Order: sequence, then C-alpha cells, then structure tokens
Amino acid sequence: MKRIILAIVVFGAVITPLLFAIKQSHPVFEARSLVSFALGREYVYVPDPSLTDIRAPNPGNFEGFVNAEMLLLDNPKLVREAIEKVGLNRVYPDMPDTEDGLIGATIRLDESTMIELITGSYVVKISVFHTNPVIAAELVNALVEAFLNHRRVMYTERELTTITARLDKAQQEAEEIEGALIDLLGGPDATGLQIEYENAVRDEVSLNSELREARLNMISLQQRKSSLQNRLGFEAEALAAETEIEEAQSRITYLEREHQQTRAHIADLSEVMPKARLLQARQQAQTDRIAELDLRLRDARAVEVSGFDNVRVIEEGTPPINPVSMSENAQVAIALIVATIAALAAFMIATLLRSRPKRPSDEELNAPGVTVMKQSPRGDDRQAHLAR
Repeated sequence: MKRIILAIVVFGAVITPLLFAIKQSHPVFEARSLVSFALGREYVYVPDPSLTDIRAPNPGNFEGFVNAEMLLLDNPKLVREAIEKVGLNRVYPDMPDTEDGLIGATIRLDESTMIELITGSYVVKISVFHTNPVIAAELVNALVEAFLNHRRVMYTERELTTITARLDKAQQEAEEIEGALIDLLGGPDATGLQIEYENAVRDEVSLNSELREARLNMISLQQRKSSLQNRLGFEAEALAAETEIEEAQSRITYLEREHQQTRAHIADLSEVMPKARLLQARQQAQTDRIAELDLRLRDARAVEVSGFDNVRVIEEGTPPINPVSMSENAQVAIALIVATIAALAAFMIATLLRSRPKRPSDEELNAPGVTVMKQSPRGDDRQAHLAR
C-alpha cells in the first residue's frame, strides 16, 4: 500500500508542474519569406564595346556570392528596423518601450530568426518564429524589406554617388585639356595639325625644286650675259640678259625667303605636334571615359527607378495557419507518459528496496540466547573440495 501511495505522489509531483507549464505556454508560429538570388554576366556591368575594350568580369562563385548576401541579411540592424516598423509594443508587449527594451527585443527576435539556403536551389528562406501568426508575417516581411533597402543604399545609391563624382572629375579634366589645346594651337581641334604639317613638308619639297631650277637658270643667264658682253653688236641682248638676271635673282630671293619660312613653320610644327598629339590622345581617352561613365550613370538611374535587381522576393510572408510547436493535447499526452514512467520507476525502486534481505544489527547479534555459527576457513575449503 505504501508503494502505491508513493507512486501516486510521484505521479502528481511530476504531472502538476508539467501541466502548469503547458497551460502557461503559447503555440509558436513560423512565418517565412523566400528570396531568390541570381548571378551571371547579365547582372554584372559591362560597358558598351563600341566605347571601350573592357571585357566582362568574372561573376565569381555563386556559393560565395550567396553567403555574402546572407551575411548582409543576418544583421541585427535590420532586425531592429523590422521591430521599429512593426512596433515594439506589438512584437513584445512585455518589453519596456525604452532603448534597453529595444535592444533586448532585438536580441530576442534575432534568436527567433532563422536564415538558411535551400539545398539545390538559388533560394534563401527567412523564417521568423512568434506566438502571433500575424505579427510573425509582418516581422518577416519587414526584415526582407529592410534588407532590400539596405542593399539598394549600399549598391545603387553608392554607385550613383561614385559615378557622378567620377563623371564630374572627368568633365573637369576634359575642360583642362581643351584649354591646353587652345593655348597651344589657338583652338580646341588638333585634327588639322597633321594635314598642315604634311602640306608644309610638300611645300618645302616644291620650294627646293623651284629654288634649284631658279639657281640653274641664274647660272645659265650669267653665262649668256658673259658671252654677249664679249661680242660687239650685242649690247641690247646683253642688257636684256642683265634684266633677266635681276628677275631671276629676285625669284631666287623670294624662293629662299619662302623656303626659310616653310622650314621655320615645319620646325614649329615638329615641336608642337608631339604635345598636341599627347593632348589629343588624352582628349580622346577622356571623351571615351565620359561616354562610358554617362552610360553607367544612365544604367544606375534606370536600376534605381525600375528597381530591377538580381534579388527577388518570390514569396512574401503570410500568417501561418498551423503552429510549428506541438498541440496542447500532444503535450498533455507526453506529460502523462512522463509522469507515469516516473511513478512506475518510484514503485519499482520501492519494491526492490523492500525485497532486499535485512541484515541483523549488532544489538540483535549480541542479544542473550543467540548463537552465531561461523565456518572456519578449513571448513570452507572442505566444502569447496566436496563440491568439486
């Protein structure tokens, strides 16, 4: 009877706190959102091939890319933004509406949030566990929205700021190059400089040829004049030859002056052309760079306006219907089983203790009229020998 009472007491001692804990507990709901990540050359910026020779970069390893994105998603700052959007009093009414309470709620929700990559897919699952299914769905959607906003600020807006600054600097450098060309050539266009140099070289060759012919003609006229001067009756011809010599000399002087000016012009062009070519090359490179940056700026603005990205929410969080925790009936059944096992264990232990033989105490052994028989070692050995 005592053993049965003990089993009933153990059963009640075990079942009572378990039932109290079950009654105090609330079912936990899991709200999830699925985010798909895409990686490929179509999502990596590549300039227009007509503007530059930059090749498409390697998009990299997908696993490393997704892990980096998951690290961005697993951010306590995003968890805090989600709590602030849904409302601290709604998420955890037991937390004080203070900075310390918000920090505690952030830690608590971060422990109730799970982010995992679905094996064999490009999808990341974000799960939020809460006792209220509606709040769980709002929290997971707020968390994903905070992640997308953070990612947009980190990539798109920073890209816009960087490209705009680089474009402004490139345009300033282009204006400086144009000013240097104007100071050097008197104009911003250096394309006609090579043509001018080639024309000057041809003029020099032509002047050399004409000057050589004029000098030969001068020598011939001087010889003719000498021959006419030694002959009587040819005074008029000699005078005409003298006039022709003066004209030839004037032509030679003119050609020599033109030749000197042409050579000086060629020397000036030879000194200016390397500088002009360098400035022209820099101007062309700067023009290409401005065109490339302008194209990237238009693309970045299009991404900002359209919201196109390689991250897409393929499933938004909705209030779950069934909780992920066990039902109350299942918990009560498990509590009954545990309490029953504990009661049976107590009953069995009590039974084993009761069936154990009782050893006489020293007082009973020393009581009058009690004879204690002891076997000697020899008697023990004899009995063992007989047994064999």
